[in-house]
Amino acid sequence: MPAGSQLRARYDVVVVGAGHNGLAAAAYLARAGRSVLVLERSAAVGGATVSARVFDGVDVQLSRYSYLVSLLPQQVRNELGLRVSLHRRRFSSYTPDPADPARGLLVDTADPVATAASFASIGAAEDFAPWQDFYARTAALARRVFLTMTGPMPGVSEARELFGQEDWRDFVERPLGEVVERTFASDLVRGVVLTDGLIGTFARAGDDDGLANRCFLYHVIGGGTGDWDVPVGGMGTVAAELERVAREAGAQLETRATVTAIDPGTTLPGG
Repeated sequence: MPAGSQLRARYDVVVVGAGHNGLAAAAYLARAGRSVLVLERSAAVGGATVSARVFDGVDVQLSRYSYLVSLLPQQVRNELGLRVSLHRRRFSSYTPDPADPARGLLVDTADPVATAASFASIGAAEDFAPWQDFYARTAALARRVFLTMTGPMPGVSEARELFGQEDWRDFVERPLGEVVERTFASDLVRGVVLTDGLIGTFARAGDDDGLANRCFLYHVIGGGTGDWDVPVGGMGTVAAELERVAREAGAQLETRATVTAIDPGTTLPGG
């Protein structure tokens, strides 16, 4: 613990880690009248939602880890009073064609005609209509499922009913690669779609353990639309706002505080 830190003898709640989830939990708990201590090992709060100056001599902050916002419900932003401005990305992705690096698939969310032309340019014109249908399907699913993010977690039977039989089969029960391979002919297009299920998971499209499916669903349900938005000012603005509302609610935040064990209390170096 840093020298000079003033700790109480007892707290109602100790939160280990001041990432965005820890900060949000601390803010809610403190607003509910609990005494809350947040312990963060690093010198700054935010976890993956930090911005940092990464180039010497260049006064620009980059979102170092997490860089887009999709799973922060408007309800949470309203309840906590977060002053965060989000802008929708116009261009969802650009994927170079391995067969010809001079061309690639550009997905322009504001211009379906341009996107269709991009599909045609990589020899995948026949995949554009299935692409539109597929993402209309996931958008409808997002509108139904995202509401559960701020409510009690549904049980399996309730979730199955919420999804519907076809979506439950394709996006939960069966390997994600099956519906992607069945829907699209181009390997490049398949790869773009599968990115949302594989990024950060090291899963394979045909795995039946559900890991790719869960990752995919997180990516396509965000905000009830599937959009991934850019926070104005970088991800650090999200962390700063969560820190502000947690402190204003009365939570105590301590950085450079390494937790070595929870037993069930919290033990710091030196006791």
